[in-house]
Amino acid sequence: MFSLSSRRYTGAKTKLLDSIDTSILKSFDYRDRKNLSFFDVFGGTGVVGEYFAKKKEFSHIIINDFLHSNFIIYQGFFTQDSFDLEKLESFKKEFAKLKPKDIKENYYSKHFGNKFFSKNDSLMIGYVRDRLDYLSKQKAINEKEFFILLSSLFYSVDRVANTVGHYDAYRKNVILKDRFSYELISPLELIKSIEIYKEDSNVLAQNLLKQKRHIDIAFIDPPYNSRQYSRFYHLLENLAQNKKPELYGVALKPKPTNLSKYCKVEAREKFGYNCF
Repeated sequence: MFSLSSRRYTGAKTKLLDSIDTSILKSFDYRDRKNLSFFDVFGGTGVVGEYFAKKKEFSHIIINDFLHSNFIIYQGFFTQDSFDLEKLESFKKEFAKLKPKDIKENYYSKHFGNKFFSKNDSLMIGYVRDRLDYLSKQKAINEKEFFILLSSLFYSVDRVANTVGHYDAYRKNVILKDRFSYELISPLELIKSIEIYKEDSNVLAQNLLKQKRHIDIAFIDPPYNSRQYSRFYHLLENLAQNKKPELYGVALKPKPTNLSKYCKVEAREKFGYNCF
């Protein structure tokens, strides 16, 4: 099963968690305290929030990111709503039995086949994505189960994508093999208060201030260059919403949406506004 850190992501902090913790302790020694709150303002992979959620000193975790795909992943891993693991395993077995020859051409195979994935892999990815929407509409799965199954698709897709870790481009002149295998994520077991948001970080920070919310630690790690994450991960964002928009360019991206000013010249001004 996939853990939260089992995916490729630009700027991921997985290998820096101990260093981040050490830096925080120099400013605020939280050890042996109780009922502390931690706010991960730009959640990304979510591993920083996970790291502190597993510490006994923290009882309240707030995690935010403006990407639709990251919001879904947080819902799949962090929320403590009920789900039926046997049911999820049954869908995993269903997807394992898929035969590309039995699947009709779909949006994902048409656009991403023989580019980001092999043709057969893209057929199965498209089938699974539409199947999840169908199961949700038929109420065959609850919301938590939907988030787990869709997050599992993201992770399974990332493992076989013909990329260097993001979707700004696919590797050309590569012989693509059929490698797609649907695997489940392993949701976190936490006895904590978890809040998950998909909001502009500045708006969220100001709203929390207006509510006079107490935040012990706010971890602020904004984008550090001009590359937009919604463009870097457009394929996962496409899968997340499944609106099947028209695509453009070699990398097959939809029209720009959900852009961050932290990747623009206004970054300094925005960062100052975000400070508590």
